[in-house]
Amino acid sequence: MQRAKMPAVFLLLWASMSWAQAAGEPVTYQPRLDKDGYEVLMDGKDLNAWRLAGQEEVWKINEQGELYPAKGGGTLYTKLRYCDYVLELDVKVAGGKKSNSGIHLRVHDMNDPVNTGLEIQVLDDADYGVKWDAGNANGALYDLVRPAVEASSPVGEWNHFVITVNGADMKVQLNGKEIIVADLAKWTEAHNNPDGSHNKFAYAISALPREGFLGLQNYNGAPVWYRNMRLKPLSDRKPAFKGTEPIADVLAK
Repeated sequence: MQRAKMPAVFLLLWASMSWAQAAGEPVTYQPRLDKDGYEVLMDGKDLNAWRLAGQEEVWKINEQGELYPAKGGGTLYTKLRYCDYVLELDVKVAGGKKSNSGIHLRVHDMNDPVNTGLEIQVLDDADYGVKWDAGNANGALYDLVRPAVEASSPVGEWNHFVITVNGADMKVQLNGKEIIVADLAKWTEAHNNPDGSHNKFAYAISALPREGFLGLQNYNGAPVWYRNMRLKPLSDRKPAFKGTEPIADVLAK
C-alpha cells in the first residue's frame, strides 16, 4: 500500500526537536527516518529505539526480522516519549497458545503502565473465549472502548494497526477498518466510562498526560510477534515530563 510522504515541514520539525528521556539517562538515541519521513522504531535489524537494559535475553528478533518475547519478562519501552502521532505496526498471534499482549501508549510511569497510560489489546480472542466486540478483545482500547467492527485477521496471520493519538482524539484502524474512535476528554472520572460502565483505572483518563513512552507488553512469555513499526509526529508539541515525576504531580487539574 502506497503511503503519503511526510511534508518537508515535518522533516524540519523532527530534526529540531529535543526529546525527553528518563532522569539520569543521556540522550544517546537519534531517530532514524524512512523514505516517508517516519521514525523507524522496528525494522527487524536492531532495537536501538528501545530500552533493552536487563531484557537482552527476554525480547529477541528472529531470522524473519520479527520481534518476540523469548521468555517471561517486562514490558519493552521506547527510549523516547512521544506526544501526538500516527503509529503503524504489524502484529501476529498464535492459535491455541494463549497469545496475549498489548500496545501501550502515552505511558507516564514505566512502573505502572496500566494506570498511567493507555493500551490497545493484542489477543487470540478465540483461545480466551472473547467476542470480537468485547472490552478486552483484540484491538480494543482496553476496558475503555470496544471494537466497532470485526476486523482481526485469522489467527497466525498478520494484523496491521494504524493508531492515531492527537491531543484528546484517538483512532485505531485494524486491517483497514476503523475500530476505535474516542475523545479522551470525555473520561472525566476514575473508574467510569462516558457510557456509565465501569473501568479499572485509578485515574480519570482525561487527566493523564497527553504524552509518554510506547510499550509492548510481555504477558508471561505468551507468544506474539511484532514487525514494521514506525511513527510520524502530528504536532510540534514536545514532552513536558521525564516519567520520573509522581503521577499525582502531572495529572491535569
